[in-house]
Amino acid sequence: MLPEIKKSLIEKLLPKRDTKSHKGQNGKVLIVGGSIEFSGAPILAGLGALYSGADLVYLYVPSSNFDVTRSMYPDFIVKKFDGEFLQKKDSEEIISFGKGCDSILIGPGIGTNEESQAAIVNILQNLHIPTVLDADGISAIKKIDKFPLQQTIVITPHSREFQNLIDKDVEIDEQDAKSVIMLRSISMDLKLNVLLKGPIDYVSSEEGHVETNRTGNAGMTVGGSGDVLSGVVATFLAQGCEGFDAARCAAYIVGDSGDTMKKTKGWYFSASDIAMALPFCLNKFL
Repeated sequence: MLPEIKKSLIEKLLPKRDTKSHKGQNGKVLIVGGSIEFSGAPILAGLGALYSGADLVYLYVPSSNFDVTRSMYPDFIVKKFDGEFLQKKDSEEIISFGKGCDSILIGPGIGTNEESQAAIVNILQNLHIPTVLDADGISAIKKIDKFPLQQTIVITPHSREFQNLIDKDVEIDEQDAKSVIMLRSISMDLKLNVLLKGPIDYVSSEEGHVETNRTGNAGMTVGGSGDVLSGVVATFLAQGCEGFDAARCAAYIVGDSGDTMKKTKGWYFSASDIAMALPFCLNKFL
């Protein structure tokens, strides 16, 4: 059996806030996502980042999403690029802006357009801050020839996205040693951390350590819960966690938030509910 992530471990790993800190010192998170079809995903990721403790959350979205994104929460700082989806020409501006941030999350709602994928590759190769790749942002890894990249990378796929990345129809199961070896090998070969979402989460480090997370429940199949999770990973990276630690903390805390919502709402909660429950779960560790 693989080691299981426990509350006692999270108590040690969670970033500690300096009571004398100033605005910005507890993480500046940049989220790049959205498209004409998916405007909600970067917003949900932003909620995950905000309610897990980031001081400043920037959302870079296409102009087609700009008004709805800006009107949702006054807590976000919203910037835009032209059109209905991310294009390679937009990436230089994002790289320049991102140099002033502590972490970047790329992918929520971004889509599979080839121009978007080319833009993501350019960002990955030229913006060397801790990075989270989620959803269709993960596909860009297949277009990069040389690893490792200079920055810490955490990817947050679900099973189908992971299968697409490795081009194999395999389910990771701790009872199947070969599948765990495959997960470990991907992390070690590419030098990235994997948070594989599912009924049991599998978290794999650059060094090949694999642990399981068992917080969470079937109510979290609701759309958007993965976006929230990716935002939480980005916050913990921005606050100084190593990639593996950020992934472990996020998996546990977001699952615990889902369990909190199940106690109060049964199966009938949303991804926004999970994000809103994050402060109450994190407060247990103060």
